[in-house]
Amino acid sequence: MSTTSQSQNQSDYVTMFTEDLLDAICLCNAGLTQDAPEQPSYYLNQVLNYLHGYLPVSKRVLVDEYLAEKKYYPPVNLILDTKIVKP
Repeated sequence: MSTTSQSQNQSDYVTMFTEDLLDAICLCNAGLTQDAPEQPSYYLNQVLNYLHGYLPVSKRVLVDEYLAEKKYYPPVNLILDTKIVKP
């Protein structure tokens, strides 16, 4: 087995500063409030900036892959003559 596939199947742990975690949580909560001075996308981008810094370089390629392959879309089910066909 190659080291690339081994590292993708292996869980990694990172140490995160409590202050950064607190800031990320506060930003999430601020983005959900009705009286927030900025749009929710502003807070989401701020959280993304905090968390991206903690992501190991070896895992960042997986983010690019996730976006390029549009893995955030739900799976498509085709219905033909009352039969569900999964592509």
